[in-house]
Amino acid sequence: MVQAASDGYEATQVFPEFEPDLVVLDMRMPKMSGPTSCAVIRQISQVPIIMFTSTNDATEVKDAILKGTTDFILKSTGVNELTDRIAFHLGKPPAGKKVSEANPVRKSVSATPTPSAMKATSTTLIIDPDEKSSAVIKAVLTRLNQNVIEASTAAEAIREFKQQKPEIIISEWSMPDMDGYSMLNEIAKSSNGRKLSKLIMSNRLTPEAERKAQFVGISDFLVKPLDGAKVEILVADAVRKALRNMRRIAKRAA
Repeated sequence: MVQAASDGYEATQVFPEFEPDLVVLDMRMPKMSGPTSCAVIRQISQVPIIMFTSTNDATEVKDAILKGTTDFILKSTGVNELTDRIAFHLGKPPAGKKVSEANPVRKSVSATPTPSAMKATSTTLIIDPDEKSSAVIKAVLTRLNQNVIEASTAAEAIREFKQQKPEIIISEWSMPDMDGYSMLNEIAKSSNGRKLSKLIMSNRLTPEAERKAQFVGISDFLVKPLDGAKVEILVADAVRKALRNMRRIAKRAA
């Protein structure tokens, strides 16, 4: 059964009575935007909410993630992509596909792996006093079914690293108590030679900071304010590298 609404406000009004298993919203709608409608629905339900939209503006994407959006699909990718993603979130294979084929590669914002494509689990330590930036990255990792630890200072990050032993580090470069270079050097001392996937975030990196970052093994950078599409690409790539390294270690130990 399908229930339609002509605007965001109407969607929030019919939702409690209809109680759908999934919601598809446009990002930009009259009377109430998609992200705001999502926030209202999230007060009473945790059903999957898909944004089927023509925009991938980083600010709007970030806002939608913070308000509880589950998935994004660009309208340019077509209705078939939407159909596949609806089937995935409802746990049903799309028509004409086997269950094993039901989880398509997401083309919505970037070609990042679906959660089923990353059955193994790594752990990521996100280090950033900015809760909004952390939330954007955490949302991507959660969709990939990966574990997340958060820290807001370098001292807290070093402590969490020693206790939790994550495979991935995503950190703000300029921390209130220590710069990224010093913090990553401290973390390296506790890594026992383990290979880590690392990403750095910053509003601006000077040439000297970039050289220091490369010296401690950083090859990829996220510029703030975060671009949703680039976050998905680089975070998914960091997870792939971490899982590949975990498989190598397990194979050597076998």
